[in-house]
Amino acid sequence: MPRLIMFDIDGTLTETNDVDTRCYVQAMSEHLGVAIDSEWSRYRHVTDSGIAAELLERHGRPPGELDQVRARFVALITDALRATPDACTQIPGAADFLRSLRRMPDIVIGLATGAWSESARAKLHHARLDVEDLAFASADDAESRIDIMTACRDRAASSGMPISETIYVGDGIWDAQASHALGWRFIGIAQGIRAEQLRQAGASKVFADFRNPQTVLSGLGVR
Repeated sequence: MPRLIMFDIDGTLTETNDVDTRCYVQAMSEHLGVAIDSEWSRYRHVTDSGIAAELLERHGRPPGELDQVRARFVALITDALRATPDACTQIPGAADFLRSLRRMPDIVIGLATGAWSESARAKLHHARLDVEDLAFASADDAESRIDIMTACRDRAASSGMPISETIYVGDGIWDAQASHALGWRFIGIAQGIRAEQLRQAGASKVFADFRNPQTVLSGLGVR
């Protein structure tokens, strides 16, 4: 039975946390007319749709306004990538690592991101990461990261082939928490203090990037 290796996107495959945060804060602040808290761990669901829904609720705004926020955010991200190409690059070695996994017949690859689909795909394309044929789930599917990850797993298994194990690769504490709740092994991508935070949150291994693919594969338990 194949093993599913599922990846987050921002901060895991693409170096986009800064531009993503900046554009998201701008879109929400413009829409609500107030400054917003960008310490994402304080929100119930650390996803684009989850944070937006919570902020709209806090400020007494109807849920239907979420579409306006999403459209503004996507426009800001698109403009930022066009104006500053190096605002979105791949985490070192990510493309080669994905290609290595693709060559393994007992590995299935999935992407489960807290970003909205349109912005996530724009960043992946900009970073030159070929993911078109991979199982994919995003904040378009659910507010909860656990629900997004579960949707990705269901899509990866939709061919009827049972998955023996799911491993999630991410860069956030919320990624580790969701993986733990699902009973999945979690591998971190981070450096410095954040790497230590992921270890404390239960990451079985933490790597700075994918430049040494054999070391990362070994950490995943893949030969």
